Amino acid sequence: MSEIKPEFIKAHTPCVFFHHIIPSKLIDLMVEEVDKMEEGYAPTISSSGKLEGAKTGNLDEALYNKEVRNSKIGWWFESHWVSSIFSHYIAIANKQQWEYDLNVLLGIQVSTYEAPDGHYKWHSDYGTSKNNEFTRKLSASLLLTDPEDYEGGDLEFIDYHGNNILSPKERGSIIVFDSRIPHRVTPVTKGKRCSLVTWMYGPKLR
Repeated sequence: MSEIKPEFIKAHTPCVFFHHIIPSKLIDLMVEEVDKMEEGYAPTISSSGKLEGAKTGNLDEALYNKEVRNSKIGWWFESHWVSSIFSHYIAIANKQQWEYDLNVLLGIQVSTYEAPDGHYKWHSDYGTSKNNEFTRKLSASLLLTDPEDYEGGDLEFIDYHGNNILSPKERGSIIVFDSRIPHRVTPVTKGKRCSLVTWMYGPKLR
């Protein structure tokens, strides 16, 4: 009886980078809205309206812990026009790299990290929705700040083989990555770093 060897293709990287893909005029519009959130403007149908200190942990037991995460966050809901941009590039990256079964994007997190110590230590985004119907499978980040305007604030990953990967920092770049992998934002030592983060869910992995 002849031996049958399974044929498969290894995922060689947990990240897909779209360098400087979003036009500056669109990024400017996003930055204007983030600036309004920092001023605490009123909530709208597509935005929480303000930035607050970020917590860690699950929703029911989340705590402020600046040793782990020192940043401010706010929310743009799935009705926000930026959701369509994220969905488009996540779909391209998924087709290239993972072929995950995806079906819902649940809002966008607006994140700011300020000097002297804005950071987020090593963590993973992977998890399930509160009703246990969906699994968070892919994460994505859109960089809004020109890298010349801040120092530090590097987005780093650990890939499937234990290697460190440094994310691009160009304004208007989108990074799509496997939600299971560890990643971090190193301390911002000068200026302020602003980004948008979202996650794409799908049926539970089995």
